[in-house]
Amino acid sequence: MEWTRVDVQSDNPISGENGGLSDLKVGLDTDAESMHKVFLGTLSHLEEVGKNHESMISKIESEFLGDSVTTVGDLLSEIGGEWSESEIRLPSYHFRNNDFLIDTRWEDSSQIVRIISPEKFGGMLRSFRLPEGRRVSRAIREGEVISIKLD
Repeated sequence: MEWTRVDVQSDNPISGENGGLSDLKVGLDTDAESMHKVFLGTLSHLEEVGKNHESMISKIESEFLGDSVTTVGDLLSEIGGEWSESEIRLPSYHFRNNDFLIDTRWEDSSQIVRIISPEKFGGMLRSFRLPEGRRVSRAIREGEVISIKLD
């Protein structure tokens, strides 16, 4: 299943400056999976190798994602914040400047949320599962807090 980007709004827009990763159309805004597909797409003479490689990557990815998806409670235990029926509030100091992305995808009957905040030496990549019946409606940077609104 493909990831869908959540547009993160800000209560204090930055005028005349790059708004971070979400404003980029190429480069850091792309993910490894997309870059990998473009790379493999340019290797038409290695079609069989590409099919085998894609199969192996899919297997590894499903195993990795299955192990790395936590619950909202586990995420909040790790990085702090608050959770109510309609909102998840995360402290913004975990997200360097405005350089963070929020993606979602559906798995079975629940939504998976992925937060990416790159840094020079790694950064943060966390995925968590929302309770059944809940989904992300929008996200807002409110001063020192990232607010993920839920429906």
